[in-house]
Amino acid sequence: MEHRCRSTSKSNQGVIRKAMMRVIINADDFGINEIVTTEIEKLIKIGAISSTTIMANGKSLPLVEKIVNEHPEISYGAHLCMDEFDSLTGSDTLYKFGLIDKDGKFIRGAIFEIKDYPDELKKAIIGELSAQIDMLLSMGIPISHIDSHHHFHTIYALKDVISYVLDKYGIKKVRLCNNISVFEIVKNNILKKKINQSNDEAVSIVKKKNVNVVSKMITLIKLKYLIILMNKYYNNRYKVTNGFESYSSFLNNDNVRKRYKDKDCIELMCHPGHSGKQYQKEAIEVSEMLLVNSTNYQLISYNEL
Repeated sequence: MEHRCRSTSKSNQGVIRKAMMRVIINADDFGINEIVTTEIEKLIKIGAISSTTIMANGKSLPLVEKIVNEHPEISYGAHLCMDEFDSLTGSDTLYKFGLIDKDGKFIRGAIFEIKDYPDELKKAIIGELSAQIDMLLSMGIPISHIDSHHHFHTIYALKDVISYVLDKYGIKKVRLCNNISVFEIVKNNILKKKINQSNDEAVSIVKKKNVNVVSKMITLIKLKYLIILMNKYYNNRYKVTNGFESYSSFLNNDNVRKRYKDKDCIELMCHPGHSGKQYQKEAIEVSEMLLVNSTNYQLISYNEL
């Protein structure tokens, strides 16, 4: 059974007409540090975002708690984290499998490098994710949905782990897997040298660096296939939007918007307060509220999904 966001508006004449697309604008990394948390608060106050997801192992949880109490009008999800800052459990098993260092800090990217997730490791991951959700619940934060730092919840081999945690806490909503636009970016990066060089130069570069473009494209196709499977898995078990994109990609790319033109409800992700130029540009775009003020879109939160 599919759980999707649906709308069926009718005119006075009884003719079905296309309703406004419903949009959730979610700011990731709430609580990661004071700068990011404060910038997200500014967007909450002006009504530019409808949702944010909280890092339970972030550095600014006291500020998060204050803001949540002052602004119940948006949805607050759990931004589960397995590859940055301190582990809340400091599990020996997480250390054994190289996910945390001797000081109990997550090793960036390590969760994506594991080729096999034995039951021992899965239990440790469940313990860590449970500790993060327990932390937010202990602060009185109502958890509307989950997503994850660097999208690790999209790892297909961990689908039973994520499902176990969602079901344990009765969380019914989850972010879809990485947007399809990601694959265009990766593909362009893979083929970048060939695009920017003459044929002879490209062949030389490929040989020198032992780059097997065909192999990388096969990997890309496999990754895309797993993303499709993961989206289907989530779609059959939980409430999800019909699509997921970065805010900037949706706002600035006609092709991206066309891809979603017949969708009922999508989530747009942003990262206010981060130092990268793209993040800073995107934060300005979000604050300008072009989508929020458009007659083509209706801003909703995960609470309304």
